[in-house]
Amino acid sequence: MSDYDKYISTGNVGLTPEQLGEIIAEATRQSAVLSLGRRLRNMTTGELKLKVSTALPEVYFVGEKGKSQTYPPDALKKTTKSEWEDVSIYAGELAAIVVIPNNVFNDANFDIFAEVKAQMPGAIAKTIDRAVFYGQAGVDVPDDWSNGIFVNAPASHKITAGTGADVYDDLLGEEGVFAVVEEDGYDVNGIVSATTMKAKLRGLRDGTNGMPLFTMSIQDGPQYALAGVPMTFPENGGFDPSETLLIAGDWNKLVYSIRQDMAFDVFDTGVIQDASGNITHNLMQEDLTALRVTFRMAWGMPLPAQQARVVASGVYPFGFYVPSGV
Repeated sequence: MSDYDKYISTGNVGLTPEQLGEIIAEATRQSAVLSLGRRLRNMTTGELKLKVSTALPEVYFVGEKGKSQTYPPDALKKTTKSEWEDVSIYAGELAAIVVIPNNVFNDANFDIFAEVKAQMPGAIAKTIDRAVFYGQAGVDVPDDWSNGIFVNAPASHKITAGTGADVYDDLLGEEGVFAVVEEDGYDVNGIVSATTMKAKLRGLRDGTNGMPLFTMSIQDGPQYALAGVPMTFPENGGFDPSETLLIAGDWNKLVYSIRQDMAFDVFDTGVIQDASGNITHNLMQEDLTALRVTFRMAWGMPLPAQQARVVASGVYPFGFYVPSGV
């Protein structure tokens, strides 16, 4: 440990479970991954991995093949199963830090918890979205985690802007982003997009009657949709438009679990560094206080056994619209 990454804790802030729960609930709202993905049960304290069901149940007609369906009342019913194979998602530790000037803390009328609850969810959402979209196992996410869904996606599911005749063709055409998902047997039920795409999407029209395909509802806040599919435009900084302009897919296939134990600490000395080791904040010299929440979560894209066998051929539940040159 160098002199630049030593931390001295001033103790736990003592947030109640309810306050921590509020932070996670708001982070879920701000995170594309947490709001669109399918949440599994919480992992218990100390639980490091969670097995995920990998076989869909099957349903049979009662009676024997080739015989009349007017079967006797004692005809045997076949069993079905939803088996738990050795496919697991592993809890990785994540941390989000909010830095606040000390003069803010010295204001007697300032509600520190209100400020934390306002800033921390966005930091958590950014960390999670960036990891699940673009993370690389052993590089910027834990070794036990999968690579991000963009990193793992087959090349056939990455449609470069300008491939088709226009944006409509690239997204909704027969060889567009929606099509590569649907051809693999999945339905597009959610879209994540860069804010810079809005101007391009507003020009999309139905070829039959000229009605806009990109719509916005202002009831209960702005709600967007493309061709009837709900859209979200993350503002937390975890979505990188230099890598992807839009992600469309079957979000039920992305599952996650959050472990019950979370820690919340405050630091008034030490430094904060970026991924390259550059110091971004020196708490003592700049009169800053850092608030950090640490928690563990796991995620994955487990497929039913019969589908997992064909993944090698390029089957994938997500399609990506990428800028030229990526």
